[in-house]
Amino acid sequence: MPIINPEMELSLLEYRRFALMALWTGMIATIGIVFAFIPNIELVLLSAFLGGIALGPQKGFLVAALGEAIFSALNPIGSGLGFPLLFIFQIVSVGLCGMSGGLSSKFLLSSRGSINTTLFLAASAFILTLVFDLLTALSFPISSGIIEGTLIGVVSVGLPFFIVHIGSNIILFALFGPALIGLIDRQLMMNGLR
Repeated sequence: MPIINPEMELSLLEYRRFALMALWTGMIATIGIVFAFIPNIELVLLSAFLGGIALGPQKGFLVAALGEAIFSALNPIGSGLGFPLLFIFQIVSVGLCGMSGGLSSKFLLSSRGSINTTLFLAASAFILTLVFDLLTALSFPISSGIIEGTLIGVVSVGLPFFIVHIGSNIILFALFGPALIGLIDRQLMMNGLR
């Protein structure tokens, strides 16, 4: 009869957490692929942020980063693997979305349904999308060695795209975020994960 080390066994709650992490990772990658052909309108950052709320900052970062890595590698428009710095910047910036969701979860869950929640989500969308856009846009000139004057050039050329992307994420976070946070909270409580 095999000897089982009780310290190596996982509880049912831990299995549920791992299953939730796997599901959230797959959801982030799938949402990215499904919406890949809609320019500058995406749900990956919102999904990553909500994943952080569900899983906490560390697991939120891990799940968001892994989900983005899968999506970027399998992106039907073009794999991020061909541009290593872009790939890394995408993973890090989406991971930051997951971590930010986890860090702000206590505030968002306690103020759920208030105007403060909506304003906080809109501000989070602005900051997180701006970071994502700047990092990914700067990856090309940095990797080619063109640094001088890069920031102004990248921002001026990419400004219309940044505005659409940031604006759409502000709307998505503010419009759908509060209800989705409530749904996540109810599901976590029902499954004993909160």
